[in-house]
Amino acid sequence: MPTLDYSPLPRSLQPLLVRFYRAHNSRNRIRPEATCWVARRGAILGGLCLTPVADGHFLTGLLVTPSERSRGIGAQLVREALMSNSGPVWLFCKPELLDFYTRLGFVMTDLLPDTLADRLARYRRTKALIALLNDRRMMPMPAATLNIAIACLIDERGRLLVVRKRSTRFFMLPGGKAEPGETPLQTLKRELHEELDLRLEDDDLESFGHFCAPAANEPDHQVEADVFIGRLPHAVKAQAELEELGWLEIAPCAREDVAPLLRRHIMPALLMRTKGKEQAV
Repeated sequence: MPTLDYSPLPRSLQPLLVRFYRAHNSRNRIRPEATCWVARRGAILGGLCLTPVADGHFLTGLLVTPSERSRGIGAQLVREALMSNSGPVWLFCKPELLDFYTRLGFVMTDLLPDTLADRLARYRRTKALIALLNDRRMMPMPAATLNIAIACLIDERGRLLVVRKRSTRFFMLPGGKAEPGETPLQTLKRELHEELDLRLEDDDLESFGHFCAPAANEPDHQVEADVFIGRLPHAVKAQAELEELGWLEIAPCAREDVAPLLRRHIMPALLMRTKGKEQAV
């Protein structure tokens, strides 16, 4: 499969991005002075616009085609666009997208060029929006991102299966990185078969959410994980690059040999899920 290309779109081809927006019911307008960035694998899979404002740019129109989401395309597209600019970049986003943009080096700000301040005031009459700023003159670019799919596999005793890879010290959830063209669920099923000789069907795994944290084994990286949950149907053994299996109770975890993603984020979410089920009984 051809690799993704992230690059500015020549002005003569900007009508292609206009059609992309329209095909996905986006109201984003491309101003004549804007620089458009796209992610392409032949066809356009994602796009955004950088419009000059004051001494920087205003980022709008970040959109990735639905079938390609949760693969880091939008995040990488923003990174590529930011690297092309030395000045400040502002954007407005809904509160639920704050974490996404924070991981890309944006911070909340009240200091806006007058044109953007007026626009934000108008928008806020009908919707909740947050103003964000990324200024590479003041902050480093964020760490590179690893996109993975992992599973919370729970045995008949209610324990959570964890694994440790060869020549590493951290226990983590089984799973791994996507191959080109894979969905998160396809990635996970392949990894479980390779690492544990475990074959599961789609219906055996339920989506548990999207989590992010510093990578345990790759310095200067962070992981963004699509997490699934399911029952472990039978005993498994470590193979391929795995060296050891382990078990954790669904409880607060303070072990330093457990990966930050699991210890800080997924385990608390599992604990809340377990308590919610107990209260519902």
